[in-house]
Amino acid sequence: MSIDKMPGFHWTPVRTKPRQEKKFVEYCSINGIMYYLPLRRNLKRYQRRTVEFHVPMFSGYVFCRLDQPSYQKVVLSNRIVYRLQMNDASEDELIRELCDIQIFERLAVESEMIVRPELVTGSKILVKSGPLKGMRGVVEKRKGKMMITINVEMLGQSVSTEIDVEDISLED
Repeated sequence: MSIDKMPGFHWTPVRTKPRQEKKFVEYCSINGIMYYLPLRRNLKRYQRRTVEFHVPMFSGYVFCRLDQPSYQKVVLSNRIVYRLQMNDASEDELIRELCDIQIFERLAVESEMIVRPELVTGSKILVKSGPLKGMRGVVEKRKGKMMITINVEMLGQSVSTEIDVEDISLED
């Protein structure tokens, strides 16, 4: 999608009601209103499976190209709170920033991102959630991007277990 200027229209940040960004975008699409909703990938781990979601990068905001009649249509969606007023200078700056965000989005999809690269073999960690919450351990090895194997001392014995990187923090 190209974010460019059009005479009589302004790219405008529109504040949506809580958790209504995707429904609002659906409304815009049906009504022929140009929009941009930057999304980021979010991974959630449920027991033994990881689920991928795409959530708004800027919670509560959708960027729309609007004139007065299309703004009146947007108000009828009953999913917005307000829009920010834009002038030519602020719109130019917004367009530059949105183009940069589009590049970032493409890079995030095309290239693999390393999750928590500071967690290397030998790092001391503290388990912050899950059944081992509050225990301290040492990173034994990484298993992909989301899992690591740690050694935890229990009852004078060293026990190895796999744990999600989101469940731990580095210990100082």
